[in-house]
Amino acid sequence: MTSSRTPIIEKLESASIEILAKLGSFSATSYWEDDVAEYLAKRADEAGLKTSVDQFGNVLVTKPGSDSSAAGIAFVAHTDHPGYEIVEQDGRKLTLKALGGVGLHAGRAGTQINVIEEDGSHVNAVVTGSDEPDGDFAKSREKDGWLGTDTVYAELSDDISIKSLPRPVVPSLIDFEINDGLIRMRAADDLAGCAAILGAIESMASTETAGNVYGLFTRAEEVGLVGARLAAENELLPKNTIIVSVETSSVLPGAEIGHGIVIRTGDRSATFDYEAEAYLGEAVQRIKSVTPGFKVQRQLMSAGGCEASAFKAFGYKVTGTAFPLGAWHNRGESGVEPEFISKNDFVGGAVLIAESAKLAGTNPQGVLKRLSSTPTEEGDRLSSARDTGR
Repeated sequence: MTSSRTPIIEKLESASIEILAKLGSFSATSYWEDDVAEYLAKRADEAGLKTSVDQFGNVLVTKPGSDSSAAGIAFVAHTDHPGYEIVEQDGRKLTLKALGGVGLHAGRAGTQINVIEEDGSHVNAVVTGSDEPDGDFAKSREKDGWLGTDTVYAELSDDISIKSLPRPVVPSLIDFEINDGLIRMRAADDLAGCAAILGAIESMASTETAGNVYGLFTRAEEVGLVGARLAAENELLPKNTIIVSVETSSVLPGAEIGHGIVIRTGDRSATFDYEAEAYLGEAVQRIKSVTPGFKVQRQLMSAGGCEASAFKAFGYKVTGTAFPLGAWHNRGESGVEPEFISKNDFVGGAVLIAESAKLAGTNPQGVLKRLSSTPTEEGDRLSSARDTGR
């Protein structure tokens, strides 16, 4: 991150990267992200934060505010990533179901994959092919580089009987590494969002805020915003809570890797709310007053959807941030590849979350406040010109 290095930022960076590296070692396949959720809950509990798990498996972390009537702010990320699960075994032959949006190469012969056994051990297998896409929509997805069928076939490297079905399957890719300023991992989307949120809330856990600060980690986002939709519909968070989606999203013009955290003004489904974005804008101004080189981008990121849209559909005020992501959903230029983000973007995002969290319950006005400071004589001048007929 282009800013001065303070002990607080160094501690926040260390904690966030430590969390992210640990999360990378788990399976995050949709519906199979229990290890991710359990780690987040345990770590938050050890940090002295209030933790709970709702009936749908969403993990809610709370740092209480001083005013129970003040609006809180919630930072939301999802614990899952596209992958597969085994639905049938016949000797070495496996039938897999794709979960979430996986790239075309994920269903092509030769792709290396790992079956995750109940004890956490990995069993090696290789994809042998997939069904042909059926229907115009599926065929159009394949033309766009996405797998147009749910069914994939694979073969185990050894004669092993998978003890219980279904079981999650992940691409055989690196868990986590940092090299040349980039973080590469099998599932940056959206484990990076989870790590940045928890690291940020840990860093300001002893800071007094008027409103509650929440970290909400939702299940099965990649298969239809399932956890977020159920949390919003059942009002897991008070209706006056400001929702900030923290995503890891495909690069776009104006949302480039290494150019800073992105303030997200909308997604594929909806545009977001300025009343919520004002918290991020105010936080950016506070950060830049101390570190003028802090990098931030602002963009409507329409390549995919995010949890903010689920909450907006149920009447919440929402905004979002995003880490610009390469090899989105493991769609590399030559095959299935690790996703990657900028380390500086990641740390900058965690800093922005922490600073925004301090504003819980303050109702910042952002640009509206700046507009209200327009000199009154300008209005008088227009009025005077009208009165004199000029």
